[in-house]
Amino acid sequence: MNLWVFASMKKYFQLSKLTLQEYFVYRLNFVLWRFRSFVFFLTLLFFWLAIYGDRTALLGYERAKMLAYVVGVAFLRSFVLGSRSADLAGQIRSGELTKILLCPIGMFSFWLTRDVVDKLLNLFFTFLEIGIAVYFLRIPFYFPQRTETYLFFALLLVLALFLYFFVSFFLSAFAFWTEEIWATRWLFGIIFLEFFAGAYFPIDVLPGWLQGMINLTPFPYLVFFPLKIWLEQLSAATAIKGILICGLWLIIFYRLANLLWQKGAKNYGAFGG
Repeated sequence: MNLWVFASMKKYFQLSKLTLQEYFVYRLNFVLWRFRSFVFFLTLLFFWLAIYGDRTALLGYERAKMLAYVVGVAFLRSFVLGSRSADLAGQIRSGELTKILLCPIGMFSFWLTRDVVDKLLNLFFTFLEIGIAVYFLRIPFYFPQRTETYLFFALLLVLALFLYFFVSFFLSAFAFWTEEIWATRWLFGIIFLEFFAGAYFPIDVLPGWLQGMINLTPFPYLVFFPLKIWLEQLSAATAIKGILICGLWLIIFYRLANLLWQKGAKNYGAFGG
């Protein structure tokens, strides 16, 4: 039993090591990605600073809480709205997936391990970037006053991480049947997911009817709900309800991703690997 655990841990450690080495090989790509993320963060920050001006409150948000929301978006875009499983589509089309299928590791475990390495590395630089902005711009930041808020936030954060992973995997698996997956991912990721997740502004500044429609999707539980919990603008009952709904969406997309993967892999033909 101990030997089996050791062998499994060694396998994941080697995969993590190889994933980390890729970033050092393709350093320019990573630097450009971090630069893009930092520019997005600063653009959103200066936008809301300009909107507030000298006001202390607007759209139901105190200035400090809105700025905390923007900082929170930067954190969640790195920790939640990012997944190496997006690379699965390219590997399916190129035939490189064959090499992964020959490895003694489950497909979900393979991509989830790469995800963890990616998120930890990006989080390090995200905290650094946020720290620089907070220090030089003197941004007031909001910290929850109630202990249970941290528990609710952490729990929803973990669920949101897995939910996005399976949503991303689900989309990537469509590459088994179409070559236009990148256009689909871009349209879905930029137009629908980030907008409906609240990555540009809090969803509750929108008209009520539109909020209702968005709340029927899984996307608010990726950014908006975790940050509403952090800002302590939800009751404990509403926070628990959000956590349960996120868990339900997680189960749904896990099953959908698994179903699509099983169907696609069954008829998979290596195009070039």
